[in-house]
Amino acid sequence: MEFQGFPRIHSIFYAVFDIIKGTVVKHQVPEGSVTFQNDSNSSKPLIDFEAISEYIIPKKQLYKRLVTICTNNYKVMGCPIVLHDHEKYQHLRNEFRFNVCFVFERDAETSSYEAVVRKLARVLEGLELECDFLSQDASLESRSVQNVIEQLFEDLNSYCECQIPINTFNTINLKLFPTYPNPPTVSDHQVPVCTVDLKKMLTLNWDITVQKIASHINGINHVKRIAELANVKPEWARQSMEHLLYYGCIIMTDIFQFSNVYAVRPEITRLLDDKTGLAQECLRYVVLPNRSPPPLSRIFALYCGLQYGLTVREWIAEHQVASLPIDVRRFVSYGVIKGLIYRVHKYAVLTQCNPNEPHPGLPPKKQYGKIINRNTGTTIHPDIIPFLDGLHHYDAICTELKCSPQELDDQLGFRTNAFDLDTAGHSHMEYGHAIERTRKESWRENDPSYQWYNPSKNSLEKMKHICHLGYKISHYTSSADYL
Repeated sequence: MEFQGFPRIHSIFYAVFDIIKGTVVKHQVPEGSVTFQNDSNSSKPLIDFEAISEYIIPKKQLYKRLVTICTNNYKVMGCPIVLHDHEKYQHLRNEFRFNVCFVFERDAETSSYEAVVRKLARVLEGLELECDFLSQDASLESRSVQNVIEQLFEDLNSYCECQIPINTFNTINLKLFPTYPNPPTVSDHQVPVCTVDLKKMLTLNWDITVQKIASHINGINHVKRIAELANVKPEWARQSMEHLLYYGCIIMTDIFQFSNVYAVRPEITRLLDDKTGLAQECLRYVVLPNRSPPPLSRIFALYCGLQYGLTVREWIAEHQVASLPIDVRRFVSYGVIKGLIYRVHKYAVLTQCNPNEPHPGLPPKKQYGKIINRNTGTTIHPDIIPFLDGLHHYDAICTELKCSPQELDDQLGFRTNAFDLDTAGHSHMEYGHAIERTRKESWRENDPSYQWYNPSKNSLEKMKHICHLGYKISHYTSSADYL
């Protein structure tokens, strides 16, 4: 989500509770923005203060809590404070109640101001406890608080931060920071792609785990592989990736392999729109260094050539991509990142012996060792069964078991050439699919994206039993945008 900037503050006012008049506004910026002034030429206030005064200095249950009130076309945000002192505030019924409120447009995104309003309330509370900053202002008709809110209004609107000296020992320091939505949960099989140069940004003050994993983020390694290379716990690596996602330093995509299947989206037409600038950006990203780029029409045709049932390897042969000066991995990654194409994932589903029985999901764990493959008559290894619920696609399974999709097909005994396609907006249909069984071909030996698929003997021993499976294909939508 792109940051759109901070909303403008329309007014700041300081209110106190008067034992005779009730809630009153002592200071406001601009003058007359909240309550009428004696000047007859003053404009109409932004809000009806009398209508919301009971929420400006509210009941005791709301003190030291962020309170937001919407009235007419404006939003008022404050954090009311109450201080108790039988001697100091004897003339105020033994307590001093105040609130500094900010006024914004009603529909403004004000989450960035919440921390500022809370901190300002705490600082003013501390100043009152330490040097009677607020109560002296009320008793001596001083303009010290007026000066503070005037500088707050000008500096936060102009510079998004302020530094206001109060006395020799105290200064009010406030700064606005953008807020972003929480990042999505990161999985071990996802591949981070940098949107900024992390090496140039890296400092010694960064989190140690982030420093260790940053050098291994290359758009090829998946999260679990990065954790192994950096010698950190996988859960720490995932958490660090979420932090980088939050600040827009990386985006997540799927593992690239030549056995992957992709399909085109309707958004592919944006590639031909000059206003988007995608065409030139795409050529800069996918064309090999020091090579002349192919025509845009050729790039567009290549993207449109990606379809169901056609692996990337078959697509390369069919469209003679090897003769073009493009990086296939970057070509596919760019399409996924920009939402021009999407990954078609393959899911393994444990079927029932009786086709008339409804699918109840996975059996109880205590029965894992007793499940028999109806074709081979052998038991299915318990370690495989948790992944056969139709919720784990091949990337997730292969990452966990450290094997390639072809080896997973062999170990699961997949022999059929038909499977279902289940995609959003499409009806179910049968589609032929030839399972590749060649394990070490020339293109795979030198492909760095295959390095994570070096299966250990132990992991393959765990999968020596095969089972009969149905296959369901579901569409894959990347939620990350290229920044």
